[in-house]
Amino acid sequence: MPKVVTIAERKAREAERRRAAVANVIDELKRYGAEHGGRFLVFGSAAEGRIDADSDLDVIVDFPAAAEALAVEHVEEMCRRLGIPVDVLAKSATKAAFLDRIGPRTLVIP
Repeated sequence: MPKVVTIAERKAREAERRRAAVANVIDELKRYGAEHGGRFLVFGSAAEGRIDADSDLDVIVDFPAAAEALAVEHVEEMCRRLGIPVDVLAKSATKAAFLDRIGPRTLVIP
């Protein structure tokens, strides 16, 4: 008889899958930032080490204006490919008060 997988087990597996996927995204963001002269600010559950089965990836793209849109698209595409919901913002369109609020809890990826 096949083993029944509980909801708790499914959620635990999904949380682990998302943690691994986010780690892969962060590694890729490091490479992309170094190659294209910008950085990424990761905040929320990923930056605070509390990714669960429902977590998304929150990212602010901090690149020169000419490279900003491509960097946003890159993050969106990576997350789509890995099945991670993403909220990505351009730093140029983000209010200073919001940046100040998340600042202490932000993972800066140069």
